[in-house]
Amino acid sequence: MKIIVNKIKCKKCGDVIESKSVHDFKFCKCGAVAVDGGQDYLKRCGNREDWEELSEVER
Repeated sequence: MKIIVNKIKCKKCGDVIESKSVHDFKFCKCGAVAVDGGQDYLKRCGNREDWEELSEVER
């Protein structure tokens, strides 16, 4: 699996956050969710029901 885009949308504040490189850890503006990993891995922080997955992967 190859990660093309690593991003999520926070359902609480509507912020779309993207991790562009390894250890590029980003929180949304309300702090409910975070994304990390760039194109190396998909890491999420927060409650699963609080984000919408927007990542794109190539299989």
